[in-house]
Order: sequence, then C-alpha cells, then structure tokens
Amino acid sequence: MRILALSGSLRAQSLNTLLLHEAARLAPPGLEIRRWEGLDDLPHYSPERDAEPLPAPVADLRERLREADGLLICTPEYIHAMPAVLKNLLEWVVSSGDCVGKPTAAWSASPSLEGGARAHASLVHTLEVMSAQVVPEASLSLPLARSGLDAQGRLLDPVQVARLQASLVALAAAGRQP
Repeated sequence: MRILALSGSLRAQSLNTLLLHEAARLAPPGLEIRRWEGLDDLPHYSPERDAEPLPAPVADLRERLREADGLLICTPEYIHAMPAVLKNLLEWVVSSGDCVGKPTAAWSASPSLEGGARAHASLVHTLEVMSAQVVPEASLSLPLARSGLDAQGRLLDPVQVARLQASLVALAAAGRQP
C-alpha cells in the first residue's frame, strides 16, 4: 500500500516532519510511505488559477495523490488551528476530488500537553468536508516535545512508538477494505 505523507510545516526539522520520517522508518511490511516536499512551492490558491495548465507544484501534488492508496497528514498547531500553508494545500486539491474516499490518517504533533488537538480537529473537519475517509483509529494527537526525540529525530518513548505503529496498522487495514 502506498501512502503519501504530507507535513503541514515548512520547517525542515519540525516535529511534524520528523514524525513523518519516523512513520516511514516504523511502517509495517507492505506499507510504503513517501513524503511530498513541495509545500513551500505551492502558489496561493485561487479558483482562477485552478485551470489548465496547472502550476507545476499543483500538478505534481495531484498526480502523487492519485497514485497514493492512502494519506498521512501531520499538522502543527498555529493559533489553535492548522497552518495556512496546509489549508492552502487542501484548497488546491478539493476540486480535483483526489482525496474523496481515500483512507487518511490525521496526525498532529506539538510540544503542548494537548499535542495540537485544536489543529487536529481543524484538519479532521476539513478532510471530512473534502470527503476523505478519515480513519479514527489511525489518527493521533501527540504531545511531543523535542526531548521526546533523539539526535536522529527518532521517538524515544516506547508508548509513543507503539501508538504510531498502531496508527499505521489501522491505516493499512482501512486501505485493504473493499
């Protein structure tokens, strides 16, 4: 099963991006996780721009979405919501329908005790409006301070590792259902 992983952060060393690297490392056999790294290249969404020829980053994103069997989206929390750059990405793909029915894991990671719960709720709501198949058992809000990662960006807490792995197993199971 091919999973497209999207980080809602532009920072190369963000908790969310590092968590997606961990997801790829800890993925069960048969689950291939590939990150899309073009978030910073997307132009601001406008319906007038959503026409052929599409901006190259948009065309690339949509192609990768079509090729993916499922999605893993991890968001930071900015001002109690998902960041504008992630919302912009989702606005670019809503009209294409490439997320409709696609098994999706919504993750948030934050140094806060709530793990970015408000951003997570914002992300889940938006994905549901887009008709993505948000898999509750695969969705996580992780309170994850920098101290929860080693120098290579790997999770140190075995409980967090187990939660991440269980999420990936649930996403894979949702992708195998007819």
